[in-house]
Amino acid sequence: MSKQALLQVMTVGQTLAIGLIAAAAIVSTSATVLAFAGLLPWLDVNATFGGAEVVWMGQALQIGVSALLVLIAGTLPAARRVMRLEATHRRFAVDMDDVTRAYRAAHMADRAEMFEMRREFDAVRERYRYLTDHPELSDIDAELLTIAAQMSEQSRELAAEFSDDKVARARESLKQRLKDSEVLKDRIQSAFASVREIRRMMDEVDVEESTVASQLQRLRDELADFDGFGPDPEPGKGKGKVAHLKSV
Repeated sequence: MSKQALLQVMTVGQTLAIGLIAAAAIVSTSATVLAFAGLLPWLDVNATFGGAEVVWMGQALQIGVSALLVLIAGTLPAARRVMRLEATHRRFAVDMDDVTRAYRAAHMADRAEMFEMRREFDAVRERYRYLTDHPELSDIDAELLTIAAQMSEQSRELAAEFSDDKVARARESLKQRLKDSEVLKDRIQSAFASVREIRRMMDEVDVEESTVASQLQRLRDELADFDGFGPDPEPGKGKGKVAHLKSV
């Protein structure tokens, strides 16, 4: 059962309920008035209270029921207005859902470049024909399909801007850029690793050079303790050193 059929069933049921309440109020009030006039008998109810028979119980019950039905019937106009508002709201919601479905179908077809007409009247008619032939939109009224076709025609520039072909190309471009970004990221990580390796090697070289320089300086200091093996303090005095060594 479609939404519109369900809405119609609910509206008919509410109308019948209001009609039954109104009819019951009229019948009960008429019977009570005629009973007061002596044209109809009062409701006969056998009731006792404290062992004594209450002869007026039927009359009181009939008057009370009639008064209650009259009070309920007095609220029927307001209930009828509320029911109409609810029905209008439901019908509007159903219509909007149908228009949304039809517009979505027309917009997707427009994005797929299935429409060729450019003039407004021809474009709306072309979209309307497409919607009427659509198998999933057969339960929608022609008026709603016309509204959806007009909405689709108004948004055809948007459909052309975001056509399926352009969206597919944009997605492929973004995928390629993402892939390039991942490759660049891997290269940057590799470069960072190379820089860290070079820095570590430079630190090792600095440590080795510092160690060698320290050892060389210590060697010079130890050689300076021996006369004749240390460096000459002044040029041209090497012979004196050699003579001194020979004498030793």
